[in-house]
Amino acid sequence: MYERKSIVRELIQIIKKSDIISRFNLTPKDLRIGVFYTGVVLSTGHAGMSYTPVQEIPEAVCCPRSHAKMPQAGELLKLTTNDLMEYAIDDNVLKAAVGIATINALSAILFEDNKCKYKPSIYGDVLDLIDITEKDTVVMVGAFPPFIKRIQEVTKKLFVIEKNPKAVGKNDMVKIEPDNRLQEIVPGGDIIIITGVTLVNHTLEPILGLARKASEIIVVGPTASVYPEPLFKRGVTVLGGVKVNDAEKMIHIIGEAGSGYDFFSNCADKIAIRNEVVSDVKRYKQPA
Repeated sequence: MYERKSIVRELIQIIKKSDIISRFNLTPKDLRIGVFYTGVVLSTGHAGMSYTPVQEIPEAVCCPRSHAKMPQAGELLKLTTNDLMEYAIDDNVLKAAVGIATINALSAILFEDNKCKYKPSIYGDVLDLIDITEKDTVVMVGAFPPFIKRIQEVTKKLFVIEKNPKAVGKNDMVKIEPDNRLQEIVPGGDIIIITGVTLVNHTLEPILGLARKASEIIVVGPTASVYPEPLFKRGVTVLGGVKVNDAEKMIHIIGEAGSGYDFFSNCADKIAIRNEVVSDVKRYKQPA
């Protein structure tokens, strides 16, 4: 089983080793913790976002207890970029969201390096890179309503594991499985689709450890816009994130409780990167 937080720790080490923070004298320019998303803009104009998992904060019921979750509110822009990045390993999910958003902004700089070997395979939907057949069992960890109907048109063997039963609408004809069935369901999946929010709540590594027979493992969502190497090393075959094109508009939308639909129509493009080496091994592996 993979060590919890190992992916985030490795991302931090990659960024530190690249020396981009000191080389570009990077400082935080703007930061918003919105209702649905958290965003960070750096002094270079590069930006990143992360889902804000407010539903995972039972303390968010009164001022004193809520304040304890982010006591630095109003002072975050005084912190260094390195400090904000280190928030990503915090067990406090609000801090972790700020940290992952910062890592996503820093990853955007790494992607621009001419020596970067990771380039978008497509600008668009990750499902366009995946071959799903009627024989495949698809396991979705975190509900993606736009994916559900499309997958059900191909295979009836779809399992959606989601903490929030209201995450899908009444017209999405799918049964929601509770997260206590992860260990039972994920090992049987041929194709595993995982929300990038697992980077924030530090559950990605255990899920990857369960995906033993999967030929495709996809991590997707604006939160998953990280430098892909640590994920690819652990068996992820496709990473689907976003490329922020207008940081000012992104941060404005976040401040007005914007969601994914607002980003994609105003300030960001969907991108997907395939790990060709791992994907080829998994896709063509022989049955045991």
